[in-house]
Amino acid sequence: MTDVPAAPAALDAPDAIEASAAPDAPAAEARAVPDAPDRAVRLLRRSALWAGLLFLPATLLGVVLALASESGTACVMRGTCGEVPGWLYAVTLAVAGGAWLRALTVPYGAPPTRARWAALWTLIGAELFFLGLVMAYFAG
Repeated sequence: MTDVPAAPAALDAPDAIEASAAPDAPAAEARAVPDAPDRAVRLLRRSALWAGLLFLPATLLGVVLALASESGTACVMRGTCGEVPGWLYAVTLAVAGGAWLRALTVPYGAPPTRARWAALWTLIGAELFFLGLVMAYFAG
């Protein structure tokens, strides 16, 4: 028969296992929970990024929905489209672009200011206004 050495009694006790893990536990929790400003910065950047990236698909969906209507089809077939000045499109896109850049350029380590959150909401508002202009053009 072979003699198998018995495990030390200290390792079998649950208190010993918890005591051995206890010194590393606060360090692990500190690494797992990021600072609140970093979370807010990431939330703002992620929101602005998605709002900007979804602008083109939303515009294409708006055009498809407008063309699916009777007035949108008449606009294309007979040329009875609405009159929306081109400069209004350009100004709306410029405002949305500036707000997008302002919301995306939040420095790490500093909490996002109210102006940067306002830039995100300005971006969303400018995009919705642009979509309204596109729909108004085809609605005639």
